[in-house]
Amino acid sequence: MPSQEMVTGLDTAKDARILVMEDALHRLNGIVVNRRLKFHAEYSKLSEILQNAGSLLYEVKYSYLTAEQVADLESTRKIVESIAGLKKTIEQSIKSAGYKPATPKESLVQAELSYSFRIVEGFQIRLRNYDDDPAHAVDILAVEISQSQSIPDSKNLTECRCTDGTRIWRIVTNITGLKNGTRLACAVLPPVDMMNTVSEAMFLGSAPLPTSTGLGVLKSPSPSVLDQARAQTIHIIKRMT
Repeated sequence: MPSQEMVTGLDTAKDARILVMEDALHRLNGIVVNRRLKFHAEYSKLSEILQNAGSLLYEVKYSYLTAEQVADLESTRKIVESIAGLKKTIEQSIKSAGYKPATPKESLVQAELSYSFRIVEGFQIRLRNYDDDPAHAVDILAVEISQSQSIPDSKNLTECRCTDGTRIWRIVTNITGLKNGTRLACAVLPPVDMMNTVSEAMFLGSAPLPTSTGLGVLKSPSPSVLDQARAQTIHIIKRMT
């Protein structure tokens, strides 16, 4: 939920939006350092970009400015621009190779890339439009289930294909009784492999949203939805503090 920013500086070293951004850069770095891309990539070039981004993030993390000022920092701008360039380079490599993930592990890497790029791309928006509640460090979306199927060999897991109006999300859940056409709130979180199926987001409860709810960014999340998003974000940033 948007709010007015304080005129005093933030404790930027503990701000969830910055820590989630740091986690995203760590994920990208792990993919590059461990050479997890299954197509030709200029690893030295990608590594250099990520090392520079990490150094710039250190300046951001310990700037102790207001959120608006952090969003406008040259260091912030350079991080976002450099990761956008890294994304373009990887996408061009994928296109040139005609690459498609062939295993769950490869699908997980692709999902990690997508998640991390999204976090970086939306970083300045989160700083400018939202307060420092950890629930606002990740994207909360309204999605509609378009297809669902049980995951083989699992007792109660279901893979749902959902749309946010612009793309399809794969969400693995243990919520029962879900039907096609149901709209639910979800958080875009670090992807996980669940029984060889990659989950790219997480439903924030089983309570359906009104059918009139617009797809995409959920404009007015309920307290319950925010509570669940907050808990998931805190789980992410515990590794960064």
